[in-house]
Amino acid sequence: MARLRLGYTKSRSGCLRCKQRRVKCDETRPSCRACLRHGIECSLSTQPNPESPAQSPAAASTPSPSSAPTPQLPSRKSRSRPINPKPAPKQQQQPPQPQQPFPQQQQLPLLPPPPPPGPLPQHGSDIPVPSPAASALSANSPSASASPDPFPYLTKFVTGPPEEDTTNWVLDLEVLHHFTTSTYSTFMIDTRTAVNALWQMEVPRQAFAHIFLLHLILAVGSYHLGYLHPESRQTYVLRASQHLNAGIRRMRVALSDLSAANCHALFASSSMLFIGSLAALSVNRPNEGPTVDDLVDVLILVKGIGSVLDSAQDILRTGPLSELFIRRGGTGECNLALERVRLAVSDFLVEIAEIEPDARVRAMIHAETYRMVTVIRDALCLSPVAEYRVVAAWPIQMSDELIPLLRQRNQAALALLSYYCVVFHAAELQGYWFMQGWSAGVIRDILRTTEGPWKRHSAWALGWITGHATMG
Repeated sequence: MARLRLGYTKSRSGCLRCKQRRVKCDETRPSCRACLRHGIECSLSTQPNPESPAQSPAAASTPSPSSAPTPQLPSRKSRSRPINPKPAPKQQQQPPQPQQPFPQQQQLPLLPPPPPPGPLPQHGSDIPVPSPAASALSANSPSASASPDPFPYLTKFVTGPPEEDTTNWVLDLEVLHHFTTSTYSTFMIDTRTAVNALWQMEVPRQAFAHIFLLHLILAVGSYHLGYLHPESRQTYVLRASQHLNAGIRRMRVALSDLSAANCHALFASSSMLFIGSLAALSVNRPNEGPTVDDLVDVLILVKGIGSVLDSAQDILRTGPLSELFIRRGGTGECNLALERVRLAVSDFLVEIAEIEPDARVRAMIHAETYRMVTVIRDALCLSPVAEYRVVAAWPIQMSDELIPLLRQRNQAALALLSYYCVVFHAAELQGYWFMQGWSAGVIRDILRTTEGPWKRHSAWALGWITGHATMG
């Protein structure tokens, strides 16, 4: 006995798109869920509802234009087979009929029509892709049938809201490539291969785990490109300032939660921030020299971050950036600029007692002058890049009391800062692009403020910087 085949439910009145894709249609009107999800017009919105009351004979005899292309498929009951079918009687062969042309039926295109010609997207721009939610809303709107989604095959791959700040990702890749091939070698002009490899490989590797460092790397790289390409300086400087701001905001959060996991990235970020803050004025305003207040802002920055990282010195000296803490011997060559500044500052120590009437100020300036002499002596003995070391080390070791005196344009404090400008200029001559113009701009600002016997100190510093220093 033959086994009965169980019946099953199959859609026979689904939309044309689901039939073309050979998927089951849920027959929801006026638009099935598949068409609604893909944001296209569903043919069910134009087909008559089979569950609605029967139409009048007149209406049935005259099909509407929208319902004419839809073929009526036989129901399942009309095509069910009997269990024991009988052979059908032979039909008489009919004479051949003249071939009739097939009626034109509406066909759905496999791909949507190409978009109208227009301008190509600009360098670094994103191609707009409608989100699924927007497509669903547009399908139910009155104008959905007039302007369907021209790219339905792209919509299904959009899995979330559009990302922000992605318009310049190509520029960021260019900057990151430039940093790892060129900029890294300009930080500390050192012959040690291991130190250069840290800035080229290890620091970017740390940046991928700590986004604040990545922002600062991109900021410094953008400033360097702006320095090298004046014709495109505005574009690079704008992008650099955006990354600098983002890096500082994220760095503030990380500094409040200093740990063994992020202290290495924060140490590298402090160097990047020091370079970026100098480059911001050196590159962005090449014709406007920095002022005393600009330099004081940088000194506060270096001192503040240095004091926070001081608690992690032991971890830093044994971590992935430990090579930066290894002190090497000096070059052994006579450093004319630093030696001359050390001698001049030593003479300045003697004059402070005779010129400065305020005992508190006199004691504080005396201590800061002696601290600068100590930093210069250590740099000459322990570092192959002595000028850079003095510029970066003295702000970390200076007293907090010196900052308000510089803000108030105290004469003794400004005279001491004049000697620091000479060291700054000596480092600038070594090729540090981010220091360009700083020493000359600050010393001129000091000269506009100092007077009396203090003026000769800033005048001597300006003469040395401009190349007309007198020995004596």
